[in-house]
Amino acid sequence: MAATRAAIRIERSARNMILHLLHQLPDAAILALVVLVVAGITMTAPHVGRRVLRLPNNDERDEAAFDGFKVVMSMAAIVLAFSLVQANSNLREVDATVAKEAAAISITDRALLRFGKPEATELRSVLADYGAAVVDEWPSLARRERSEAADAAYTALSKKTRAMAPDDARQEAMYHELLKDLDDLSDLREETLTESDYRLPTIFWVTAGCLLALGAALAALTADSLGRMVGVGAPAAAVALLLAFVIIVDVPFEGETSVTPHAIQNALARNAHRI
Repeated sequence: MAATRAAIRIERSARNMILHLLHQLPDAAILALVVLVVAGITMTAPHVGRRVLRLPNNDERDEAAFDGFKVVMSMAAIVLAFSLVQANSNLREVDATVAKEAAAISITDRALLRFGKPEATELRSVLADYGAAVVDEWPSLARRERSEAADAAYTALSKKTRAMAPDDARQEAMYHELLKDLDDLSDLREETLTESDYRLPTIFWVTAGCLLALGAALAALTADSLGRMVGVGAPAAAVALLLAFVIIVDVPFEGETSVTPHAIQNALARNAHRI
């Protein structure tokens, strides 16, 4: 059992490292690289079968292998299409959480502005510092780490807010609402931190990889002709496009297609101009 868990951790680390390296490239480069690799391996497989494995020509085997190749590529496309839907759903969910966090920062700023005490007005700058710390935390989210600076900024904001004393019933009601807003800020940040760990389960990658490998093996059993190479290369390129899209959207905080802190930055800019 311990050996199995260790193997899973190693596999996940290798997968994360590969994804991290790929996400250093533009999306267009990822598309081109994945298509070239997958289609290139598949199209050269018939040549490997003839020249390296020295398989003799056999029309019956060629037709059977090509039929099997088409079935396997169809199954790979289904798995990758489902994976793409799941990964895109994860990306949208994280983006929605960040939008809620930005809205919570704006709501808290309005509450402090309307509170009617100098201490509350001064707290708006503390809130701005917290929002800036959250934005600065963004690179850490790609590594699924939290920022100590953001933790300290929230602690300062919470302590100074709870130290305020309402002067009347109106401020008392607003004070309790303000405390709720602070709790919402904390909860939403924790939700974002949790969602930074969103990845497709390992089984998706294992299944897709096995299907692509099986497809290449079947392609090696087909005839070594230009027509057959095109016949196996075109479906492989189409499946590779799906694979590239999955890679692009699978990590919420890395790459060109990722969740950005723009919503929070816009909220902070609006807060700065609110009087």
